[in-house]
Amino acid sequence: MNERIDSTATGLSPMFTEFMCECADDSCFEHVSLTSEEYSSVRKMGPVFFLVKPRHVYLDVERVVGGEGDRYEIVEKQEVAAQVAAELDPRS
Repeated sequence: MNERIDSTATGLSPMFTEFMCECADDSCFEHVSLTSEEYSSVRKMGPVFFLVKPRHVYLDVERVVGGEGDRYEIVEKQEVAAQVAAELDPRS
């Protein structure tokens, strides 16, 4: 979903775009405000890195590796969650 949002936003001015929170909660439909450049930089980190809303971190399957204040956090999936994320990555 977020890849399609990014492809639409790419090339536009560096305004914020509403991306879907990529947290581990399947029922979460909250948004994360990012520039296309911010989104792309996290995608380039690899298939186990995701953008989530602050406080949407599940420490049993991921760890926080970065973020931007109260706008978003970058998480890295761990162990089995990392394997699943890599296998399901639409970019691979």
